[in-house]
Amino acid sequence: MRDRIQRRVPEDRSRVELHEQWQITYWTITLQTTQDRLVRAVREVGSNIDNVRLWLDENPPPRRSLYD
Repeated sequence: MRDRIQRRVPEDRSRVELHEQWQITYWTITLQTTQDRLVRAVREVGSNIDNVRLWLDENPPPRRSLYD
């Protein structure tokens, strides 16, 4: 019998921690962003979730042109 996959959730969801891959995966899914943007947001504003969300809202990803 296979073990069920346990979904990991950070204990403190008020802070974005990026020390392990499962944390990065959790936050990229939760915040609907890429790993690059998440890491940049944490570098620029710290790990407070409200600040990270605000940074992501204020800095949308670049839009690609249809002709690129």
